[in-house]
Amino acid sequence: MINDQEYLTTELKKTLEKMIILSAPRLNNLIAVIIGIICSQSVVLSKISQELKDSYSVGTETSKVKRLQRFLSNKAINPEKLYEFFAYKLLKKYKFRSKSIYIIFDHTTIDDRFVILQFSLKVGRRAIPLWFKLFRYKQEGNKDFIHVKEGLKFLHKILTPYGFDVTILADRGFKSVDLFEFIDKTLQWKYCIRCTKDLLIFIDGKSKIRKLEDIIPKKFGTKYFRNIKLTADKYICNMAVCKAEGADDIWFIANNISEPYAIREYKKRFDIEEMFKDFKSGGFNLEHTWSNDIHYAKVLYFCVCIAYCYIISLGVSCCKDKKNNLLGATKNINGKKVRIYSLFSTGIKWFKRAYYSCRKKYYLKTCFTIYQG
Repeated sequence: MINDQEYLTTELKKTLEKMIILSAPRLNNLIAVIIGIICSQSVVLSKISQELKDSYSVGTETSKVKRLQRFLSNKAINPEKLYEFFAYKLLKKYKFRSKSIYIIFDHTTIDDRFVILQFSLKVGRRAIPLWFKLFRYKQEGNKDFIHVKEGLKFLHKILTPYGFDVTILADRGFKSVDLFEFIDKTLQWKYCIRCTKDLLIFIDGKSKIRKLEDIIPKKFGTKYFRNIKLTADKYICNMAVCKAEGADDIWFIANNISEPYAIREYKKRFDIEEMFKDFKSGGFNLEHTWSNDIHYAKVLYFCVCIAYCYIISLGVSCCKDKKNNLLGATKNINGKKVRIYSLFSTGIKWFKRAYYSCRKKYYLKTCFTIYQG
């Protein structure tokens, strides 16, 4: 018995029918798109269709492409709401040893056509999407605080039952004392968010410092300021200042963390950049989609997010089940075994090794279990 497409579709359907509210035909199409994206590492329908065997359609390549296109263009599908339910169910499969978790959010783009706001959960040195909202590139208000607040409120709703100690990480595009206060007072979560150097700051006993850019960072190490007042609103928070590693930039990190670890925590934000790279040129080549239709883009992004969660679950599983040696994913450096493949690369390599191979030798899990890492 081998891990062929028919078997994999059947097993994925058993899992996803409990995580995504779709009719059986639409769920079959979703799974076909997910398998096609992973196998082809592309979102181009002609490339996806080439990976789909007779178990999906006995028609020509053209008819398969049209079938996929109809699914991705189906206005009856609400991808953003469907993904909220998927994320809620995915958290039930999340295995953690520590209650401390990190939620990272940022914008990314698909060329100059679309902008995506995404919130992700840090897993190892990657991040898996939990919530997203897609806009036209020049759509008015596409970066308003109201959308960030919507994402945070949803995450607060699904994360609260677990009693997690949540830290929010974001770049300077989200500097806002309204956001800081919402996270701190309303959600009662921690945050480490980078600020721009032009923000007003008031530090007791340091009248010469009026803007963040007036703070001279240490040559090595970090300066910490507690209970400073930020902007004309004089919002009270902490501030950590240091030089960025390997760059001339200076980091100004607003935070509400009691310990002097804001810089260390903020560095974890870059895991979402690695995830976006996996979505694009380093993995699924999302930017190659031809469509300018926003609904098509939303459904496609929904498929890519699910495919990504599946691949990360395989990558984490390989590490946990000590399958890295089979893939050459580890290397001995100075007497220590070091993983040289990312969770995404490991997951992709395991999928391709196991696909159409003997099930007993290469077991391909379809449970979407995510370990904290």
